[in-house]
Amino acid sequence: MTTTDLRARYATAEGLLPHYLKELVHTPRVTPQWVAGTETFWYRTRTAEGVRFVVVDAEAGTRRPAFDHERLARALGRVLDEEVDAAALPFFSVDLRHDGVVRVVAGKRRIEVALDTYAATILGPAHPAETPSPDGRWAVGIRDHDLYLRDTATDEERRLTTDGVESHDYATMTDSCAGLVMQENLGFTMPPLVAWSPDSTRFVTHRLDQRAVGLMHLLRSSPPGGGRPEPLSYRYAVVGDEEVPTTEFLVFEAATGAVTPARCEPILAPLVPAIAYDLLWWSADGSTVHFLSSDRGDHLVRLHELDPRTGAVTVLVEETSTSHILYGPQQQDNNIRVLSTGEVLWWSQRSGYGHLYRYGRDGSVTTLTSGDWLVRHVVSIDEDARRVVFTGAGREPGSDPYLQELYSVSLDGGELTVITSDGLDHDCAPSPSGRFFVDNASRYDVETVSVLRDRDGAVVLELERADASALYAAGWTPPERAVVRAADGVTDLYCAIYRPHDFDPSARYPVVEEIYPGPQISTAPLRFPLAGGVLTGERNAASFAALGFVVVAVDGRGSALRGQAFQDAARLGDDSDVHDHVAAIEQLARTRPWMDLDRVGIFGHSAGGYASTRCMLRAPDFYKVAVSSAGNHDNRLNHAWWGEKFFGLQDDFDFAGQANGTHAGQLAGKLLLVHGEMDDNATPHGTMRLVDALIKANKDFDLLVVPNADHRLMIGTAYWLRRRWDHFVRHLMGETPPAYRIADIPADPELLAEYGG
Repeated sequence: MTTTDLRARYATAEGLLPHYLKELVHTPRVTPQWVAGTETFWYRTRTAEGVRFVVVDAEAGTRRPAFDHERLARALGRVLDEEVDAAALPFFSVDLRHDGVVRVVAGKRRIEVALDTYAATILGPAHPAETPSPDGRWAVGIRDHDLYLRDTATDEERRLTTDGVESHDYATMTDSCAGLVMQENLGFTMPPLVAWSPDSTRFVTHRLDQRAVGLMHLLRSSPPGGGRPEPLSYRYAVVGDEEVPTTEFLVFEAATGAVTPARCEPILAPLVPAIAYDLLWWSADGSTVHFLSSDRGDHLVRLHELDPRTGAVTVLVEETSTSHILYGPQQQDNNIRVLSTGEVLWWSQRSGYGHLYRYGRDGSVTTLTSGDWLVRHVVSIDEDARRVVFTGAGREPGSDPYLQELYSVSLDGGELTVITSDGLDHDCAPSPSGRFFVDNASRYDVETVSVLRDRDGAVVLELERADASALYAAGWTPPERAVVRAADGVTDLYCAIYRPHDFDPSARYPVVEEIYPGPQISTAPLRFPLAGGVLTGERNAASFAALGFVVVAVDGRGSALRGQAFQDAARLGDDSDVHDHVAAIEQLARTRPWMDLDRVGIFGHSAGGYASTRCMLRAPDFYKVAVSSAGNHDNRLNHAWWGEKFFGLQDDFDFAGQANGTHAGQLAGKLLLVHGEMDDNATPHGTMRLVDALIKANKDFDLLVVPNADHRLMIGTAYWLRRRWDHFVRHLMGETPPAYRIADIPADPELLAEYGG
């Protein structure tokens, strides 16, 4: 292959990187932002004409532009004294007021625009690191470890607490999951973790206690501006530590500042506090608060009811398991609901698959769903009709066990009603009342159609249809989905295969696998690019296919969405996941002779960084090349929650055998290890201990440490991505990489908006 041809491939691959995909797929999904106290929502979408904001009145069944984008741009331009592009308005969210005005944050200022005259007024400076009440009247912030409350109408502030100190403060994220380095690198602060009551009169937050948690240490060798290296020490609990972070809940009255502590023992927060994962919530009428708690390893979980007036706490439901307990099939899911009657809708894998149960006030239990399939998400509950709408996967004969269809069932049990049967994945977002929900239906090879449905599942209004014509024009093709057998010869595994650009079935192509082993998620893409979820193809496969590789993703045993036993394979510690991936690719190649199994490589990030190296070490005759980035190569140095939940407590699992360094002597191929120097999540110490083991084993390998970079490797992204391409082109494709530079990749402003920056 000529240098010119390779440079052209690199250029095509660059154009398919994630930050460019947004220009190639228009209206990819609808993410509704419901207006408090209404059945109205707005959403932001990208069309061929640029970014647009849309308002939908679910009750009326109408859809319209949120405002005149050109007039709003001119209004902002006048008060900001700069040109504002109507196709790229300088904000990502809006506050739609009931009085005919819209408030936005632009140029670090809060601006109000009257929608009758489009007169704009600067209200004051922006306060991004605050959590506003549903009605917008109040906003909670943190200063010097304490809480303050701001009256948004007057900008007047009141201090609510005075005893906050470092490592024992209010409304903060645990250090190990706060993205401390990302916040510092990108210059923003995460807003407080607060759960407001529906009527905006009270809020619940926590006091986080990390004082007894062990310290983790990083060294920023090249701080901005130069000078001496700067250390970062922060609280980080690892497997077997005696102490993990805990939280104590408090209820604050907005008007008076009065505080009512929850009268219960502190709640463990080994990874993130309950509020961050919506494991604490208010009842619809604001009379009670509910929250979930667990023990180390999540073998015992409890649902609590908190009386916000007295602080009294009552346990409503308790469940135990010899395995870990989830509240939904993936890490951040919560399918637990408390009805106004006091009954509880409970999701559990007690049967081996995630299903719904109803607990009566008398403690009786009614099974609502059952079988060898999975209830995925509770969407809506109609208490008057006593019916729940949910998504489920794998119920229908011959169906894909990963793709969600819509169903409903009576809260009193009985036959299920099938709402959809189109073979797509239905990703739903309900209104706070549950009367309506947005359904984004897509598949890895079918663009998204977004519709509004009522609580019975009937379509009220079509909202958007994705347009991916530019993506196809760029050379992208959807993956092929295939089913093979695991290494046990019995269990079905689902895979995705991306063919290289300009595919010739008579040629033979090197194979690259992107791996993420779970256990908390699945990997092979289920939805169309940018339609949401964990999408391998959206992030990396498209670029590798453009370079000329066959790209494969395999959901092996030990990953999510297939039931308890399938996920619990991770607890065996017998490398069954490695054997599954080898077996899957070998089976795929039997009917695809264009896959060259003499040239198989693998890459992955985070847990995928661990797994890609693991495959190189445990299957050295099969995998010849790997790039492992941000890997947690030794879970004894990783989050206590991660290791203890999915593998076992310290004395119940062979963490030493799981560590990649233990098997360093088996390395035979070309391995590139990549890590951010300031990765405060999967810290670089695991990679460096693997490096130490490889050196002692006299093994050759490559190492790239990116100064100042965090877990996402958001600093130096363009460089290290190019180095990853080069590694596979040189060692797997057998070509000399061209002299090529990927354009600098800016920090994603939508990511900053998501985190409050």
